[in-house]
Amino acid sequence: MKEAIANLGVFNLMIIFGIIMMSFFIGSLGYTKAFKVKDRIINEIELEGEWNNTAVENNIENYLYEVGYRVNLDSQCPDAETNENNVKVTQIKTNSSYKYCVYKYETEKEYKKTVYYKVVSFMYFDIPVISEIIKIPVSGETKPFVKFKS
Repeated sequence: MKEAIANLGVFNLMIIFGIIMMSFFIGSLGYTKAFKVKDRIINEIELEGEWNNTAVENNIENYLYEVGYRVNLDSQCPDAETNENNVKVTQIKTNSSYKYCVYKYETEKEYKKTVYYKVVSFMYFDIPVISEIIKIPVSGETKPFVKFKS
């Protein structure tokens, strides 16, 4: 009888270990997809030099469809954060059915105007109950675009 109880304990440990390993695997897949989406959006913006609704958004939509990024009808983005006083922050509205957020940061000084974009994509877990509760943001920024005033 002792061996049966000991084997049951070992079996339970193996099941718990398997669940933990699967959780890490699912999490890494979700993070990888969100990271790729964020990088692709940043690359599209940097190729154009600015956010151009038609050109950039169409390329992003096609890529998100190909990758299989999750369609989300909740289009509310979190408020943008800034630590500087003279930075103008604008949230760019997209007509996308995918959830990603783009923010435009503008700093204007005497002789130059600096613009950069912050992109936020979201990491989802495709598990029925957890997927609606846990949405982890993955964010990144473009390089600054500097325009000198004449």
